[in-house]
Amino acid sequence: MFTMTSSKIYAESSLQKLLEKLEEGSSSGDQPLGDIIGLLLQFAIPLSGICVFALVAMASYKLMTSRGDPDKLKDAKEQITNAVIGFIFILLSVVILVLLGKILNIEIESGY
Repeated sequence: MFTMTSSKIYAESSLQKLLEKLEEGSSSGDQPLGDIIGLLLQFAIPLSGICVFALVAMASYKLMTSRGDPDKLKDAKEQITNAVIGFIFILLSVVILVLLGKILNIEIESGY
């Protein structure tokens, strides 16, 4: 029916590039701290978005299957609220990191 073919993809990961920069040292004026922060932000934002989506999906399922039970309804609504508030805190922490990077002249190379 269906055939699946796999092909090798040769790509250099950003983690590998960062490790090579750290091995070279910061003698050329590079800022490895900014690179580390940028790498963390690059993975933390999408991961937090996936987690929020999963938590809201599970809470929505709880909400739909609660059958009008007030305790289950309250629990599902609290879970949705907590997921959204947690995501807002993560986004605010990114904003604070970027602001501190600008104040302390640390270049964060992640596109933020």
